[in-house]
Amino acid sequence: MEFRLLGPLEVRHDHAPVQVAPGKQRALLAMLLLNANRTVPSDQLVDALWDEDAPESARKMVQILVSQLRKALPEPRLHTRAPGYVLEVGEDELDVARVERSVAAARRALSDGDAAGARALLDDALSLWRGPALAEFAEQFARHESSRLEELRLTALEWRIEADLALGHHRTVVSELEALIAQHPLRESLRSHHMLALYRSGRHAEALASYRAFRGALADELGIEPSASLRELEGMMLRQDPSLDPAKPSTAASTAPTTDDGPVVVASGHDADIAYARSGDVRIAYQVIGQGPVDLVLVHGWVCSFQPGWENPKLAGFYRRLAASGRLILFDKRGTGLSDRVSPERLPDLETRMDDVRAVMDAAGSERAVVLGISEGGAMSTLFAATHPERTLALVLMSTFARMMRAADYPLGATPEEYRSRLAAADQDDWATAVTNERLGRVAPDILRDPAAVRWYTSYVQRGASPGASRAIRVMNAEIDVREVLPSISVPTLVLYRSDEYYSEGTRYVGERIPGARVVELPGNDHLPWEGDQASLLDEIGRFVAGVRDDVEPDRLLATLLFTDMVGSTPRAADVGDRAWGELLSRYHRIVRAQLARFRGVELDTAGDGMFAMFDGPARAVRCAAAIVTAVRSLGVDVRAGVHTGEIERSEAGLHGIAVHIGARIAASAGPGEVLVSSTVKDIVAGSGIAFEERGERTLTGVPGTWRLFAATP
Repeated sequence: MEFRLLGPLEVRHDHAPVQVAPGKQRALLAMLLLNANRTVPSDQLVDALWDEDAPESARKMVQILVSQLRKALPEPRLHTRAPGYVLEVGEDELDVARVERSVAAARRALSDGDAAGARALLDDALSLWRGPALAEFAEQFARHESSRLEELRLTALEWRIEADLALGHHRTVVSELEALIAQHPLRESLRSHHMLALYRSGRHAEALASYRAFRGALADELGIEPSASLRELEGMMLRQDPSLDPAKPSTAASTAPTTDDGPVVVASGHDADIAYARSGDVRIAYQVIGQGPVDLVLVHGWVCSFQPGWENPKLAGFYRRLAASGRLILFDKRGTGLSDRVSPERLPDLETRMDDVRAVMDAAGSERAVVLGISEGGAMSTLFAATHPERTLALVLMSTFARMMRAADYPLGATPEEYRSRLAAADQDDWATAVTNERLGRVAPDILRDPAAVRWYTSYVQRGASPGASRAIRVMNAEIDVREVLPSISVPTLVLYRSDEYYSEGTRYVGERIPGARVVELPGNDHLPWEGDQASLLDEIGRFVAGVRDDVEPDRLLATLLFTDMVGSTPRAADVGDRAWGELLSRYHRIVRAQLARFRGVELDTAGDGMFAMFDGPARAVRCAAAIVTAVRSLGVDVRAGVHTGEIERSEAGLHGIAVHIGARIAASAGPGEVLVSSTVKDIVAGSGIAFEERGERTLTGVPGTWRLFAATP
């Protein structure tokens, strides 16, 4: 069979078309093809097909549509696989997959100097497009995916032109580039190719005129200057740098990488590949730039996304300077930027964001990295470094906070009234303008005097997330509290902030509570690290990264511990007898272990009817505990459970630390069928959708002080 998405949706079998009913059935097929060979949960299909207007019968309607689609397909390809459905597609049966493989192979060929081979691969890939992808669908998933596929087409086209330039076909691509520039006037890579094609065709004055036209368009539309690499290309042309001559290899300019055929094109991070990592059922967009022995993962705050940043010379320069220290990995959080958009109800909590970072690192081939967190991204970075020190080489926090909201024991945060005013801006019709002006007024007031910069930041916010998602992220951020995590960080840490910025006190609070952290205060009032004096900030980061060692194995980490215990087990054993009790206990342990596997828990110890397990995220531990409580009721027994997140020490003898004792005592304090958690767990799972009821202050046997405990509610 053959499946085609790059144009009107088509299915062919033995060279004959297969009829698929219009409407939701075709949309369902498109969604399954975009996730070929992967299980798509039913809830995700409901979201994709109806967005926010799903009827109550939506899940049943999905079942009907799946049944109809099965009948329409001539081969049994569509299978039910909990918690949803999977469409099996062969390696060469889907046009999108073929294009993605060809484009990746072409990029490798270009890097290896095989321009002819790259051109052949890209010609084949571009020939698969029969028109705009997914244009027939009005659903939101199609709009997002069509943008991604159009970006893939343009990337393939740009690299094919890059291959033509390397092959010396300068004159033949000029007119093609002019037509493309008319459609995409602000796309810098096209302009770079155009300038180079004109220059190598002997049309030097026109090449410089092309640059001036682009600079004028950027100033009029966005109020910004061309990137440093494009300005350097203009300078090379003005001085007629011999490295631009295709007959001579480049020896001078790092902005003009070469192959044996001469310079290929002036490269920038804007032109680097954008790839996708799978994290559960969501795809996370990421990009890798730079080289070196050290990996760096940049975690942006709020709705900031990496790709538009290449348009802003300050932000692009910030990226490039970081990439000078090693391999820089940029990514967009789920629900923002180029990553899969999800409904506001499915926006990630800190635990899910940690999963996304690990997925990106795995996809990029990074075993351990320096994690750099900015603003709201600092909370997740802090939690990641404490929970996964084996993946964290070092931690850099810039202008961040441990808690957003003010509290009786935390006078540094925002008041409820202040936060309500921020949320009110997100509810306005012109939400992006209102939100941008409100935020810049707090964190970068000097920018408000530059209308062009304000226009760009407004566009940046609009492209970062939908109105509903931007508001939902802010609501979730109001619940963040990682203060109790700070003392658990064991990796080298650098904390940076500017003396007069909005989050200066909050950042200093963070730095003072991380053991051994180096805290640096710089002059200025800019919260955004790429605004103001970014050079001093980047110098501090460069020196810190250069001194980080990768041969230190951490022996401390933050872990979530779950203790379960059967209620009334002793009298129950006496009542039923040894044999029946042994059978019951065996069934009980099977149920508990099945739930541990489901929620990625690691069993550490079993003693009679008690179980001790460890998780890398508190939300998973709480959900696992609740699932165990529910599941074992089928045996006619009740379980009590306790969950605590704290610092533990690893040794050959196992896990140690006060957190182990606290978790066990919390479980002992729980009632039948109750999941009791510490306040640390409650604070970290902000945004997870788990609700809690306060159980007051408790004294835990053998543990100093009193502890606020909470019961997880259904």
